[in-house]
Amino acid sequence: MTQRPPRHALAVAIALSALACLTPARAHAGDVEACLTASEEGQRLRDEGRLREARARFIACGDAACPALVRSDCAGWLSELEARMPTLILSAQDARGHDVADVQVTLDGAPLAARLDGRAVEVDPGEHVLRFERAGSAPVALRLVVREGEKLRRVSARLTSPAAPGAGAGAPGRGAGASREDAGAPSSAGVPILPIALGGVAVAGGVAYAAFGLSARADADHLRATCAPRCTEADVDAVRTKVVAANIAFGVGVAALGGAVAALLLRRPGAAARAAAAVHVVPLPGGAAATLGARF
Repeated sequence: MTQRPPRHALAVAIALSALACLTPARAHAGDVEACLTASEEGQRLRDEGRLREARARFIACGDAACPALVRSDCAGWLSELEARMPTLILSAQDARGHDVADVQVTLDGAPLAARLDGRAVEVDPGEHVLRFERAGSAPVALRLVVREGEKLRRVSARLTSPAAPGAGAGAPGRGAGASREDAGAPSSAGVPILPIALGGVAVAGGVAYAAFGLSARADADHLRATCAPRCTEADVDAVRTKVVAANIAFGVGVAALGGAVAALLLRRPGAAARAAAAVHVVPLPGGAAATLGARF
């Protein structure tokens, strides 16, 4: 006589069979949800300009486990994104201009390339800071704006030996880590302000001399034609005043021109210690005299 299995054992077997049938359905539903999530995140990241992250999401939702409609959309978005993705070709040279490969590069502080192998690297569009680092060389940071669709843009850095310790100690306000651009920036002391100012005075003196001189000549010619030799003292004094003003303007212009030349000569390194110059303007009856003296 065959013994029948207990009722509870039969119930367990039926439950296990039902669970085995439901598990693939639940797993498939989880895959679909993951595909939809990857698709939505990829679109959001793409719109934010984070193309590299969006690319990974579109690859995920284009997997064979995803529904056909989702795979089709993600494949199209991935193709469009590949066309928009900028790429850079990084290179570096040592102080003698020779290419070097053992250089690490970071993008906005995150690793980008462990070594320069000449191959293009993908980056997101926007403003970035590239930092090139090599053992025995001072790091170089480059700021650049990368545009969408920009392909194979070449970016190169010149790596030099680090500055000697204390090289910038004598310059107030400049630390040892000052950039090369700051170190090479011209100071305001290099602008020839004094020669330019004196040159302007010389030009103004020349213009005033011409104006007063021409006016005085015209007035004198008028007096000769109308009242000479019985012209009034006031008319004659007016002409004399313009003549004196013309002579003074001429003297000031010559003196300013001489001062500008002297100032330019004194701008040479060490010239102030080796040379001395003086400009004098002396008023004289009916005009003025200007003298320029220099000692080298």
